[in-house]
Formats: sequence, structure tokens, C-alpha cells
Amino acid sequence: MEVTVAYYHPFFHGDVVRRDFEQIRAAGASSIVYAIHEQEETRYMRDLERGLHQAHQAGLKVYLSLGRFGNLFAGPTLMPSWYTSRNPQSRVQDRHGCVHNVSCFNNEPFRTWLFGEIEYYLKEHAIDGVLLDEPRGPDITCFCSACRALCPDITDLPHFRRRSLLEFLGELYEHVKLVKPEAKTYISLLPQDLSLVDDLAQLPHLDVVGCHMFWQLLREDIEVVHEWGQAVISAAHRHHKRSQLWLQNFCLDEQEESWLDTSFSALLKAKSDEIGCYYFWRNNAHPEAVWEKTCKLLKQIPRRLPNPATLSHIPALKIPSGESVRSLRH
Repeated sequence: MEVTVAYYHPFFHGDVVRRDFEQIRAAGASSIVYAIHEQEETRYMRDLERGLHQAHQAGLKVYLSLGRFGNLFAGPTLMPSWYTSRNPQSRVQDRHGCVHNVSCFNNEPFRTWLFGEIEYYLKEHAIDGVLLDEPRGPDITCFCSACRALCPDITDLPHFRRRSLLEFLGELYEHVKLVKPEAKTYISLLPQDLSLVDDLAQLPHLDVVGCHMFWQLLREDIEVVHEWGQAVISAAHRHHKRSQLWLQNFCLDEQEESWLDTSFSALLKAKSDEIGCYYFWRNNAHPEAVWEKTCKLLKQIPRRLPNPATLSHIPALKIPSGESVRSLRH
């Protein structure tokens, strides 16, 4: 079972970043998710490059999350999309003519811009993959000129919106693979969007299907975690994809800290391929205690021992006379 940790902190202080990555790696993680917003790369390019290099030095792969690009995806900072603000004609328009602060994925200039941004990051930076975090689903039926032209039958627009989202995501993941074939592609859904999970799992260029198991924030009973997890895992495995479930280790008060054990046990019981969590994320009553608890929980994950047959080609270590294993390490 692989572990991914969302690292939503700046790369400005190299010594702090190095310490953080060492802690994340020691907790058993093999990768981080790093979110970037549209305006950050132009201002923090050297910091970004240095931070990505430090992650790889620590043995961590980096999956890039497109923070609020077009206001279409989630992001750690609740800032408006530059593209959407500067291109109001790209925004979703409902049946009453009201525009919403999110770019329509059927708007061709927006798609061209977004695909270009993804191509730039994959080519110019040491990125191991792309994660789309909580994409805005077909919650609003769009009546913009692009949607009306593509679907003149007004009665079919709600169904068309769903089909269009799946087509858009499929083309986006295909573009990732064309630019960088070895890049890994992820999606992380909110539980209320799990009606899309089976269709998403059928996208040929999507590798990992995930879900945020935020039962506390959604005021649900913890038993629902099993239901959500099985929906994700069943769809993923049915279509030969990997599954990923996310632990909510943020926004916890003192009482909710005690629920981490139960939440994590539910994730382990679901037997997903990957588990995700957060590194010192916001609004915990006791941030240090929550991270320490998270580390202890991650160490409960069963580790697969290497197959002895795969190690037969590795020669035995020969220690010179008078040397010790400790001295060789140093």
C-alpha cells in the first residue's frame, strides 16, 4: 500500500523543507502532492525548482495539483483563478443568464490554455504526475454559447454536461500521457461526486481513482467510510485501475483527534491500493499531536517484503577485514 502526503507549504526555506521531507519519508510515504496556483510559478520559479529537487533527493515523487485553475479544481488557497477573472466570457452561465465564477470546460480557449499550462509544467519541471483535486462536476447546467452550440437540444443539456465533463477529463489525461508517457494521473473526488466514479474509472489514460473520506466535515456517520471506500475500490479494480483513499487529519478539535484511529482503521479495512493524508494541514487544535498520531497510524500499514527470488541477482555484501557494518555506513 503506497502512501502519499499532501504538502501545501511554501518552498522558501530550504532547511525547513528538507526537514519536512525527511519526516514525510520517515513516516513511510513515497510521494507528495504539491498544489500550485496560476500566479505562483511566475513569481516563485526558483523556489519551485529547488523544492521539487529536494523532494526527489528525499526519495519522494511529486504529483502536481492544479490549484483552482479556472476555479474548476480545489486548491489549498481560496484565491480566484486569474484566467477566469481575465476571461469572463469563459464562465459558466445558468438557465437564468447568471454567470458563475468557474470557467466552462467546453470553452475552447480555456481548454487550450489549461492544456498548455499542463504541458509547460511537465516539460519544464521535475513532475512525476498530475492530480486533479475535486473537479467541479455537472452541478450547474451550463447554457453558455459553447454548450448551446455543442448541444442545441436544451432538454439534453444536463446529460450533455456530464458527458462533456468526462470527455474533458479524458482528453486532459490523454494530453498528460502524450507530453510525458511515464507521468502518473490521479483524480480525487468528494463523496458527493461518487456517482461519477465508475465512468471516471473507464477513462483509458487515468491511472488512480481516489476519494476524500471526510466524514467529519460532511457530518456523516463513520460507517459511511466503508461504503465510500468500496465504491471507489470496486470501480477502480473493475477497470484495472488503482484506488486511493484520503484520511482527514485536519480541521480537528480535541474530541475529533480521538477519531483518527477509527477513521484510519476504516481506511485500512477497505484495502485500497494507496492512502493519502496531509502534512501539518490547517485548523487542528493540536497540530503537532495530529501529525505525530498520523505518523504512528501510517506505520501500522502492512509493508510488503521483497520477493527473495527478485533479490537473487544482488551479490552478498563483503565486509573487509577489520571493518564493521557501522563503519561502512559512514
